[in-house]
Amino acid sequence: MKEDVNCAELLHRCHLKSTKPRNAVLTVLAERKTVLTAEEIYRILLEVGGTANLSTIYRVLELFTEKGLVTKSFFPDLRSYGFSLKSGGHTHRIICMSCHKHVDISHCPLSEFEQHVAADTGFEIIGHNLELYGYCSDCSKKTDR
Repeated sequence: MKEDVNCAELLHRCHLKSTKPRNAVLTVLAERKTVLTAEEIYRILLEVGGTANLSTIYRVLELFTEKGLVTKSFFPDLRSYGFSLKSGGHTHRIICMSCHKHVDISHCPLSEFEQHVAADTGFEIIGHNLELYGYCSDCSKKTDR
């Protein structure tokens, strides 16, 4: 596994200690650039000769989610969560249900809607999340959708 991502710097920015499991999970997420489940990360780490504990990976991913380092996505078909390294800023995405490839959507379609909801409810809205699910063109071709 190569270390293209500066794990120590990312962890430092989030006020987290740099540990071997945290660095390993960050490296996998940075290299794969896709949404991965904890189990997939576990298998990848084992394949490259790492020593991984699935419960540790779950704890690391939950901590990263809490600190805003990763995005947590729900896969309705798997009834499971996937994780991806958070890109800078506010993003929305569409996720392939088959290969888990994700594409960020550049335009935020919720800005105006968010303002109306805030005005109607009296809430101060501090954020939102939009994920669309479907099948990418490659996966659609494979299954003749």
